[in-house]
Amino acid sequence: MTFVISSKLFAVLLSGAVAWTTLAYAPALHAAEEKALVVRFYDDPAGFDPANIFRIENENIAFNIFSGLTSYDSKTGKIIPDLAESWETKDNLTWTFHLRKGVQWQKGYGEFTAADVIYSYKRVLDPQTASPYASELAGVDTMEAPDPYTLIIRLKAPNGGFLHTVANYHQGQIVKKEAIEAAGNQVRWKPVGTGPYYLDSIDVNSRIVLKRHEGYYKGPAPIATLDFHIIKDDATAAIALRNGEIDVLMRQSKEEQLQILKEAGFKMNHVDNYASSLKVMNLSDPILKDVRVRQAIAHAIDYAAITEAIAPSLQGTATSLLMPWMEVYSKDAPTYGYNPEKAKKLLAEAGYANGFVLKTLGTSAQGVTEQQQFEIDYLSQVGIKMELELVDTPTFNQRRNKGDFMTASRLLPAINPDMILFSYLHPSNIAPKGLNGARYDNAELTATIEAARAEAEPKRRMELYAKAQKIAMTDLPYLPATSSNVFWPSKPEVNVVTINYLAQVNFWEVTK
Repeated sequence: MTFVISSKLFAVLLSGAVAWTTLAYAPALHAAEEKALVVRFYDDPAGFDPANIFRIENENIAFNIFSGLTSYDSKTGKIIPDLAESWETKDNLTWTFHLRKGVQWQKGYGEFTAADVIYSYKRVLDPQTASPYASELAGVDTMEAPDPYTLIIRLKAPNGGFLHTVANYHQGQIVKKEAIEAAGNQVRWKPVGTGPYYLDSIDVNSRIVLKRHEGYYKGPAPIATLDFHIIKDDATAAIALRNGEIDVLMRQSKEEQLQILKEAGFKMNHVDNYASSLKVMNLSDPILKDVRVRQAIAHAIDYAAITEAIAPSLQGTATSLLMPWMEVYSKDAPTYGYNPEKAKKLLAEAGYANGFVLKTLGTSAQGVTEQQQFEIDYLSQVGIKMELELVDTPTFNQRRNKGDFMTASRLLPAINPDMILFSYLHPSNIAPKGLNGARYDNAELTATIEAARAEAEPKRRMELYAKAQKIAMTDLPYLPATSSNVFWPSKPEVNVVTINYLAQVNFWEVTK
């Protein structure tokens, strides 16, 4: 086995300050152990092609099969090197990446090179691929590889957040041309990457088995086999953990089950505030186009009290589209505490002293949720009658994507602040073209987020992001309702189940 050690780390080792067992690559030292980890997978798998993948549970599989030029630190969410050892840019317009040498593809496809990156990105951009993530790479102007381990990407416009675009997530995950071609129309079920695990077998009705990639550039993982059992019901999954049938629950979303498992002594692996849940308010509606009405709704609902009553472990209150752990998060944006009297005053000023009907699009499968019951009650106290329009899930998704609603809901799982701000606030993404279901278009905010993404000077960049958040939370096209916490309960002997801010686990770090 070969270890690649930086000169800085080598110097530390010589000083005797760090033992081998504390190195980041320490899992490789235990690779001889043939351990297996049984993990609950909570839905039917939908495939693992990075160009078309969706849903968090599938993304957890892909995250451990593939790699990106960059990745995310499991604890902090900060960008870290992955297939690229280093990079530089002077203007956020031209990016030069220096790639790792000797990285091996799974299943005997040889060594990773810059050509694989260029192929992967071109594949996402190809209309024939029909990738929903093509827009993320649309800013790329040219790509060239002066040698197999150097990649130069020139953008059409400066983008200070480009390292998120090339990270190990969706369009940033690198595939192998020969493997894609060999898979044909079965590509989503035959993923081949450079990550710590490869797909060994799959039964879409019951089981997914991953085996460790012995040639992984960081060294083989401590756990030899990841055995995912498909258990859809949360209560059934909790019983399976208590009976010793599984080692880890991928997601437990029932408050009562969490408390039972906690009292039974299981580990409560979790990440807090990974995403905001929003109430999307369609500004093309004649009532909601008045900002006073939107602000009145914000003051009328006590989300802190709702969260405490329903799911104090699984939820928190949200005050922004961005999360507090994001580097560009600003504390200076307006917030809306519970204040029914202020809500009534704003409604009267807007001409709705006697209230109005607020129609909310939902799914018949989910029914009327506890949170919606609370919202109905709170809004009624200021004269707003909230009516639910429940449709089947495909219709819900179709109408929400078209912007065909008065209000709807959406979760914002994203680690890249630009992805949130541009996807939900930029006029080029107004539904049905993109995720801007609020149909929000503010020229000042648009100019601000465009300038922020292009700005190379850190202090000025932070000022621009703060300004953008202030505008967005004043205009309130989206009302942040709750923040989501993610729990993966496990047996006490399972260690380092660190859930990142994309609700993913890097299983290369997990030990048992």
